[in-house]
Order: sequence, then C-alpha cells, then structure tokens
Amino acid sequence: MIEDTLNEIFSYRTLTRRKNIDDLRLVYSLLGNPCKNIKTVHIAGTNGKGSTASFIENIFFAAGYNVGKFTSPHILKYNERIVFNREMIPDEEIIQTYNIVKDTINRYNYEAGEHGKTISLNFFEITTFIALLFFEKHSPDFIILETGLGGRLDATNIVDSHISIITNISFDHTGILGNSLKEISYEKAGIIKNNQLCIYSDSLPELTEEIRRKTHCSINVVQKYENMKIELDKSNYKTLVEVEGRHFIIPLFGKFQAYNFLAAYEAAKIYNIDDITIQKGLDSVYWPARFEIFSNVPPIILDASHNDDSIEKLTENLRELYRKDEIIIITSLLSTKDFRSVFEKLEDISDKIYVTSLKDIVYGLTSEEIREKMILSDIPIENIIFQDDISVAFTDALNIISNGTPSKTGRKYKAIVVCGSFYEISKFRIINSNKNNSKTT
Repeated sequence: MIEDTLNEIFSYRTLTRRKNIDDLRLVYSLLGNPCKNIKTVHIAGTNGKGSTASFIENIFFAAGYNVGKFTSPHILKYNERIVFNREMIPDEEIIQTYNIVKDTINRYNYEAGEHGKTISLNFFEITTFIALLFFEKHSPDFIILETGLGGRLDATNIVDSHISIITNISFDHTGILGNSLKEISYEKAGIIKNNQLCIYSDSLPELTEEIRRKTHCSINVVQKYENMKIELDKSNYKTLVEVEGRHFIIPLFGKFQAYNFLAAYEAAKIYNIDDITIQKGLDSVYWPARFEIFSNVPPIILDASHNDDSIEKLTENLRELYRKDEIIIITSLLSTKDFRSVFEKLEDISDKIYVTSLKDIVYGLTSEEIREKMILSDIPIENIIFQDDISVAFTDALNIISNGTPSKTGRKYKAIVVCGSFYEISKFRIINSNKNNSKTT
C-alpha cells in the first residue's frame, strides 16, 4: 500500500517554474492553515541547511521541546524527510495525510470546472503539505523547515515563521535562481517575512543587502562571534569550537560546520537554552552523507557534495587528512552540473577517480555519456575509470587498498570517498545494505 502511495507522490511533476506561490497559499488555506500557530524556524541557503536543521532539532529536543523537522532529500527512505521527536513519519500517516491533500486538490479542481483555474503541484509541494498536516496533528513546540530550492517561491514559504536562518550563498541552480549572487541572495532572503528576526552565517555583501531590505532585525553570527576558535579532531572526525570562552564538540567534521553551528547556537540562546543542554543536543546529531565516516578500516567517506561550494568544502576536509595520492574517489554527476568545475576540484585531490552511472535518475547519465561530455568539453580523463556499476567500482577500490597497489607516485592508497550527489550515496548505501543482508540470511 505504501509503495503505491509513494509511486503516486513521486509522479507529480510541473513543467514550468512558478511565478508566485498563490495557488500554494490557496491549498494551504483549503487544508485549514496547518501549523499556523506553531513556532517555526525556516532555513534557507546554498549549503549547510540540513546540518543546521539537525543541530537545532537535537538541541531543542534536548531542552525538552517537542520538535518537528522537514528536510530534503532523503537518502534511503522517503520517511526521512518528515521527523517528529527524531522519529520518522510512519507509513500509515503518509498515506492518510497524502489522501487528504489529494482529495482537497481534486475537489477544488472539480469545482473549478472546465473554465476555472485548476491547481497542479509537484512532488516537493505535495510532500510539504504532507509534513504540515502531520505536524499539525502531533502539535510540536517547534518546527524546523528546510527550503527545497531557493526560498521566495519555495513551498515551505507559505508558513509564517518566527525565525529565519540563511546559512550561506554560492552558485547553484543558476538556471532557476539566477546567475549572480545578488539574484540568488534575493531568492534566499525571500523567506524573511513580517520584519522577523533573520540569523545568517555569511558575510557576503549581496546577502547582507537583501536581508536588510527585508528586515531591520538580523544577526550576522560570523561577525558577532568573529573571535570563535575552530580546531579539527582528525582522529575522531569531529570539530571543536570555542565561542566566547565556551567549548563545544560538533560530531561532524569540517571547519565550515562551525558556522552552521553558530546559527543553531544563536537560535538556542534566543530561547535561553544553556550550554550543557546545547552540547547534549550536539552529542545526538547524526547527519548522513555529510562527510560521513561509513567505515574506519579502510576509511570510507560518504559526502553528497554536488555544487562548487560543497565540493570545495569536501576538498578542504580531505586535504586535512590525506594526500592526493592516497584517495580513491567514486562519483557520478547529473547532466545539469558544471562538469569542468567539479572535475577540476576532484582531480586536485585524487589521482584515481571512478565515474559510475546514475542513468535511472532524472538527469542522470551513464559513465560513457559522462565520458563523452568530458571529451567534448576538453576535460582531462587520464586519471578516470568509467564504470557503470558502482558495486564493481567499489570492489575495485577496496582491492586496490587491501592489496597495497601503489599510486603513480608509489604511495599506497588509504581512503575511499563516495561523492557527487545524494543519488550516488543512496545507491552506494542500498548496494552495501543488500550485501550485509545477504551475509546474515
């Protein structure tokens, strides 16, 4: 039953970008304005949204609050997107809430008749309404809403939030959000409503300007905590920060995570959450596919970096731990990505890269199609092995490490990094989950 429902939900597509969210507001009204009276923290940004959402969720939960969280995408299971008190939405509630949303839209479209304006929603918009109905039923004290794309025209923007958070701004989805940082900042800052408080962790002038257009109440945590100290625990893959003499351990690796933490820290302080509780919340944070240590022997790192900024942060992390001739990368890209920029960065940190297929995904390509695009774009391919099957690529990489096969410099490879997209991580996890299951049956 749930499979049929999910197949239907995934089938929703719209062909054009919205010019406004009026019809989303209409559906929201028809559904009874769910979560209208629940405190909401709304998060936008090019990268870091999910980590920041997870920090806030766990810190507020540790403080005794009931917390709902809506994030995307999922890695293995649709239910991951909608969480209440750190528990995923049950299958039966997906079915129930989806049927309410579907029946509401169908009823409106039927009554509109042939000459009225009908409503058409996409997958993410349907999912947003499912989340809001689920949260309305369970009445959390706080809801953490992560935007799907941009902000101004995002489905999550129908809710009047109490605090808006913008993590950072860089180039991504330029065909939709704009080709300049000013345009992208305008879209992200579109989540700020009613002169509300905006916490942001990026000193980009274009972003600051757009935020000040929307509200007189904002906090740039990069400036406020400019004396923050950051240290990487390379043995345990954690990030240590000192903020105003207070010490915190972030269970995610990367100096950039300190700035995501600052936004969550500021939100916690607004609600008078003490430092011990903040650390207790951090201790419970688990955020998959963000420099996730899948295995220690050998080190296998999963990172869903898929745009310039996130890949740059991945390379920063890897340089802290390994040399270029110690890393084997397994990756794949969607056709919408900037191949030259991505592969220039990847080849800067590894001299052995496996490119696999994501052909079964929208905008996905086979390894051969990626190879052809690279050749046409005059991107070097001498350090790249094109192998459709990610399982074969992973087995080859494991064998290279276990056999001590040297790199071109004679140094032995030490680590495997799977990156490039959430789809690649999901595929890797499914394959390895199946392998583990087959061993126990």
